Amino acid sequence: MTTNGAPGRRAADLLLTGGCVITMDPRRRLLTDGTVAVSDGRITAVGPTREVLARWTAPESIDCTGQVVLPGLIDAHGHGGHALLRTIGVDSLSWWMRIATRTYFEHVSPGYWYADGRLAALERLKFGVTCGVSVLGSQPRSDQPAHGDAHARAYAESGIRQVLGVGPCGLPWPREVGHWTDTGTHHRERVGLDRMMAGAEETVAAWHNGADGRVRVCVTPYTMIPSLDPSGPTTPDRATRLTAQDRQQSERVRDLAARYGTRIHTDAFGGMVELAHRLDPDALLGPDVHFQHGFGLSPREVAILADTGTSLTHGPGVVVGALRGRCPVPELLDAGVTVAVTTDGCAPMSSFDLFTAVRQAQTLSQVQLRDTFVLPPGKLLEMVTIDAARAIGWDDEIGSLEEGKAADVIVVDTRRPHLQPLHMPVHALVYKASGQDVSHVVVAGRVLLREGRPVHIDEAEVIAEAGEEAGRVMARGRLDRFMTAPVWGTSRQSFPHPVPFEE
Repeated sequence: MTTNGAPGRRAADLLLTGGCVITMDPRRRLLTDGTVAVSDGRITAVGPTREVLARWTAPESIDCTGQVVLPGLIDAHGHGGHALLRTIGVDSLSWWMRIATRTYFEHVSPGYWYADGRLAALERLKFGVTCGVSVLGSQPRSDQPAHGDAHARAYAESGIRQVLGVGPCGLPWPREVGHWTDTGTHHRERVGLDRMMAGAEETVAAWHNGADGRVRVCVTPYTMIPSLDPSGPTTPDRATRLTAQDRQQSERVRDLAARYGTRIHTDAFGGMVELAHRLDPDALLGPDVHFQHGFGLSPREVAILADTGTSLTHGPGVVVGALRGRCPVPELLDAGVTVAVTTDGCAPMSSFDLFTAVRQAQTLSQVQLRDTFVLPPGKLLEMVTIDAARAIGWDDEIGSLEEGKAADVIVVDTRRPHLQPLHMPVHALVYKASGQDVSHVVVAGRVLLREGRPVHIDEAEVIAEAGEEAGRVMARGRLDRFMTAPVWGTSRQSFPHPVPFEE
């Protein structure tokens, strides 16, 4: 860095000046009039505006007066593919999973994954999510590396960060799948675990630490133990043994992750954790693992997660999971487990808005425990910033505003009626803000969103392409069968006839 003629002042690339800065640093500093200096993609100063401006100057600055500056939000679990299936199957969640899985394994082309990745990355960008995990499908679809390549390429072009999840799908193996090309040709074949793992490895080799370090890949089997219920807890009398396929999956996942130095991500529920810990030498537990859901975890399993250093990511909007068991979030936190709040993707009824997700998390735990004091606002904000960064193993670079860290910064415009007067900034963000209030986004020092508008993305073109690709998949899968009436004038939905599924 050099000076630019101002005595005693150093030249930065960008200054974000005069905002209320919520640092999320180890001291959790909150600067009522703060400035962040950025050089070469990294934060070079965070402090009171007068002090920073006395030491730094820059050719570009963003006036954040009246706004809140904080680290980019991190969504530690979501799904690729969902952005083009919004609301389809929403009126029956038993439909939803079957629709999504069948679509991803029968009706999509590389162009689908590219269009979905562009739309999803755009949504996350506009909502202030600077890093997001994307499991490739409802269950990972990894037999065709072209799919993962298309999705990662879309995120790389957007400028935000992605952790792409690839690995084996759920049982049965082998599985019959369909392949569409972007020119409209189609063929079918049966793929087994070997093919899925080979495809996952090809994606890891191509994209892990790619896009100037903004894209990472984690090895992501659908569930921790494939022979157990993949959508809810298993009781102790049934979670008693591991099958050969269970052991084969964990061994292969561990091997691939070790060879490429990647992390592991998966879904897990009550019963899985204790069984894996007790019987599997390659158990998908440890400081290199974060898993999603955790509904129905026992006190013993909470202790196992704490002892092994395994992180958990909580999707409070997953209604079906919550009906089958509670994710003991406060107990996990009290035991020292790192827990992040996630969106779990943007379909069928959710979005990538993490401000909404943290409110859902608080409400769910407070209602379940009948305790209005659990999950206070500061903890909730940690769970989508620094704690989320820890969960995905990226806290050395992102999750807080500290000198030397990557310059992933967002600005929330709190000069709006629903956020004024700004008595308590953290409370205001957690209880009142939404992704729609994000005004500026910086990732790796690059301004990607300015005054709510993408700087480098043609928003209209992305949306148009997504609509065209979604239309093609709707036609291939005859998904109009699952478009239902909104239901007027009654308190409960009913269905006059069953919807035929073609298995």
